[in-house]
This record gives sequence, structure tokens and C-alpha cells, in this order.
Amino acid sequence: MSSWCVRRQVSAAAAEGRRPQQVLNMSSASSFKQDLPPQGGYGSIRWMKEVAKRGPSGYFKFSTFIALSLAGYTAWTFQAKHWKRYRLEMQDARNAVEPLFLAEVDRMYLRRLRDNRQEEKELMKDVPNWEVGTLNGEPIYHNLRDRFIEPSLKEYLAHVGKSDMYDIMFERRKH
Repeated sequence: MSSWCVRRQVSAAAAEGRRPQQVLNMSSASSFKQDLPPQGGYGSIRWMKEVAKRGPSGYFKFSTFIALSLAGYTAWTFQAKHWKRYRLEMQDARNAVEPLFLAEVDRMYLRRLRDNRQEEKELMKDVPNWEVGTLNGEPIYHNLRDRFIEPSLKEYLAHVGKSDMYDIMFERRKH
């Protein structure tokens, strides 16, 4: 050890309150111990390539695939039966309610025609010799068989606002 290094360690030891002799003993070569191999020596060096553990075999993968496919197909079959019963029930309900809906549509249609007649009666009350449902005293629709003749859409929606007319004309677009 160089003298400068020893002097520095001695002055640092004096500043810490230690004796300089302890510093000299610590730096002596007698306290050094060589690193040695463990008792019995080191183990053998593994120099061969280590192959990772293989995953499941092909038979296992294939059998798992078959088992899951069968389970999925079975579940799908039961679900398909359930949905078929559900669709059948809903179709039966629609078929049962359809006559009621058609009757309601016809009732609203006739109510609109009656309201149109009332509106015509109210508008033309001051015109002499005016009969409701006729034009100059003659019926609008000449009907020999006494069947109902559907009025034109303009006549049917004559007393309705434009937005209401489009709502009625294109009512099927909302369903």
C-alpha cells in the first residue's frame, strides 16, 4: 500500500476516534482470505441443449376437439329446439291477434270516412241544394252492385295536414 493511502486512512481513523494501529492491522495482508471452491468441487457443467417439456400429445388434442365439438353440437341442438318452440308460439300469437288488428284498421278507416263526411257537411252547410257525398246532386261513385267503393287517397286524406297525411300514407314504414 502506498504511504499516501496509509496516511489518509490513519487521519480518517483519528477523526473517527480510532487508533492508527487498528487501521494498519486492517490493511495488512494477513487478514485476506482467498476464495476457494466448495468442498467436493463444483458440479458438472451442462453443455447440452435442454429441450423444453413437450405439450399435450396429438391424440389428447384431437380427442379434446372431438369432445368439445360434440358438446357444442348437443347444446346447439337443445337451443335450436327451444328457439323453434319459441318462434312457433310467437307465430301462433300473431295469427290469433291478426284479425283483431285488421278489424281495428277497418274501424279506423270507416271512422275517417265518417269524419270526412261530417267535415264536408260542416263546410258546405251554407251552399243551397248540397247533398253530402254527391257532386251537383249525382253520387260520386255510381255503383250498380251496391258494393263499397274505396275513395281515392286524396279524398280520404282531404282534411288532414301534410305531415299527418305522410304518416298515414307511409304507416307501414314504421314497422
